[in-house]
Amino acid sequence: MNMIRRLHRQFIAIATAAIVLIVAAALGIINGAIYFLVHDEIRTVISYIVNNGGTVSDSRRPSSDGWLSDGGWIDDTPEFAYQTRYFSVLFDQEGSAKVVNINQIAAFNAKEAMETAVEAAAHGRAEGFFKKGKASYAYTVADTREGTMVVILDCTRDMAVINTILKYSALFGALCVAVFVLIVSVLSKRALRPFIRNMENQKRFITNAGHELKTPIAIISANTEALALISGQNEWTDNILKQVARLSKLINDLITLAKVGEASPQDVVLTEVNLTSIVRSAADSFRPVVADAGKIMETDAEDDITAKAEMRFFGELVNILLDNAVKYCDDGGLIHVSLTTRKNGKGAVLAVSNDYKEGGRIDYSRFFERFYRGDTSHNSAKAGYGIGLSMAEDLTKLMKGKISVRWEKGIITFQVELGA
Repeated sequence: MNMIRRLHRQFIAIATAAIVLIVAAALGIINGAIYFLVHDEIRTVISYIVNNGGTVSDSRRPSSDGWLSDGGWIDDTPEFAYQTRYFSVLFDQEGSAKVVNINQIAAFNAKEAMETAVEAAAHGRAEGFFKKGKASYAYTVADTREGTMVVILDCTRDMAVINTILKYSALFGALCVAVFVLIVSVLSKRALRPFIRNMENQKRFITNAGHELKTPIAIISANTEALALISGQNEWTDNILKQVARLSKLINDLITLAKVGEASPQDVVLTEVNLTSIVRSAADSFRPVVADAGKIMETDAEDDITAKAEMRFFGELVNILLDNAVKYCDDGGLIHVSLTTRKNGKGAVLAVSNDYKEGGRIDYSRFFERFYRGDTSHNSAKAGYGIGLSMAEDLTKLMKGKISVRWEKGIITFQVELGA
């Protein structure tokens, strides 16, 4: 069920990321269009004031012909001249103020208007925005026949509109995402029900079939041993017993894999376990196997290293990694097992490495997939079915640890980190 939960969470996460991207893009385009539209209208009004000698005329209106213009809203109201709040200052060639027009603004007196216009002209930019208190203003510095014209327009209401739209669109987008996540969470459970039933049926079949197969396999093994006693041991009986042992191990692994898949970290009770004794015991049991394979094994386990773990799970995990190392270690190569304390002084790090010159061509991102094998040839000399490492990952997660694999300079290393 852990895999189902992970799949459910991944599905929701991917769907949420997709809807966030879509909503953000849509709202970004809309808000960007509104922003540029408002700025385009502000520039239109200021340009009109500059071209009209620093004033607004009742008879002559600006034309809203910008590329984002809404088509001439200024012509829709006769109150345009009275709604537009601005002031203008005309400077001569020597920089002295010739005309100061503050008839259409209340926030500036003549002195403040001149000082603000001088400051705007000193910025060196033809246009820009600034704030005075909570009010927002746009300015333009333009050269005319009479001199340099500085027009400053009150655009507080326009900026407030933009900010309001931005705020409520962000809230609307967040609400849409929240509703989407809620709906997807509910509906995705329904969509996954057939898959969950299929997975449960598969696990039930594996468990039941495994137990059912144990009986005929035991009979075959017993009959073969009896034949060996009656007729004498030969290559045929040896081969049958070898394949029976191999099949028995496969069945046990499948049953264990199904049981591990059904468990969850909440169901596992972790206690302080002496990992050193488990690692040394497992390594000692593998020494004859390693020697028969013509390989060398070194063990470097520090004394009395403990960590929060489940004793049976950790022992199975060590056996899986050692068995994998023996299978894939190069002929005459070295297998190295180490157990150390984590750098923070809490927990433990188990590392099992072996010589593996051909490891540079392997896709390590798939190593922990069920039934995946790096060697996909059907006549591979490496025994196994791609179950062990998947079990190792599941066991590690049940103990709230991390497992990783790396290959460097002809050596492959599996590392397991367990917390305190």
